[in-house]
Amino acid sequence: MPRFFRAAPSARSRTAQARLGAARRRFDLSSIALRKAALDRLEGDLRVSDALRATLARLAGSSGPAP
Repeated sequence: MPRFFRAAPSARSRTAQARLGAARRRFDLSSIALRKAALDRLEGDLRVSDALRATLARLAGSSGPAP
């Protein structure tokens, strides 16, 4: 026989557990969305940076040597 009797969870406890589970899922989904947005932002910044570097290199090459 078990040393401690464990009662079945009450309806209130099951409701609280369901709410906690739903909150965890929402948190996980919003964390994933935030990571994706951050990576998209970084990728966009890298594209802009590459375009600026290419433009500066092209302009520097076309103007000839500086006096």
